[in-house]
Amino acid sequence: MAVQGIDYEKCVNCGKCYDICPDDVFGMFCGKVYVRDPMGCQSCALCAMVCPSEACRINVVRPRPLPAGRADLRQ
Repeated sequence: MAVQGIDYEKCVNCGKCYDICPDDVFGMFCGKVYVRDPMGCQSCALCAMVCPSEACRINVVRPRPLPAGRADLRQ
């Protein structure tokens, strides 16, 4: 599991992590962001890069290799 969670003491519920995640790891419910699918996280760190309050906690070690069609990203 790459995404470790959201630090709700820091989170401002801007939804940027929800909007940018290519794997739909985050969800929104009643205006609050939550981790919907932690096992789907590929550790791309986009959520951490766009978070204005540094509330996204991720492990940057990929839980599984990139798909074969994405070999250009491995270099």
